[in-house]
Amino acid sequence: MSEDLRLPMCPENLHEGMRLGPINYVVTPERARSFSDAVKAANPDFIPTAQNPNAIVSPTMRLQDYALLIATHLKGGKGGVHAKHWCEFHEPMRVGQAVKVEGKITATYRKRGKFYFTLEYESRDAATDQLLVRQAITSVLLNDKGEMQ
Repeated sequence: MSEDLRLPMCPENLHEGMRLGPINYVVTPERARSFSDAVKAANPDFIPTAQNPNAIVSPTMRLQDYALLIATHLKGGKGGVHAKHWCEFHEPMRVGQAVKVEGKITATYRKRGKFYFTLEYESRDAATDQLLVRQAITSVLLNDKGEMQ
């Protein structure tokens, strides 16, 4: 078993300019179908079937790519409290598409005694580099006990 070289998730290890990623994944029919079922999607464009194998992925399916970016570089902690999030949707993702996600910590600060960080990130087609989604999330960091730091 290899040693976990990720940094602990704490204010001392988060700094402006810190790059996260890239992470790569393929949008699978199973994940797209599970998400469509979970959100009770009714539009057939969002439901992968034999007749629609390259269905459009619901735009909200990939809003949590920030969690993958963080988990590839940082360990421990209980995550963060979602303070705000914005998205720009440029092109639809499709079932079977290879996607690359990269991000950067653009702000770290303390406010009302709590530690906040902002992660801006982009999802792109892994083959063509076409921009699919641009997002940013600001979170309040939680410690190992689930308390705001």
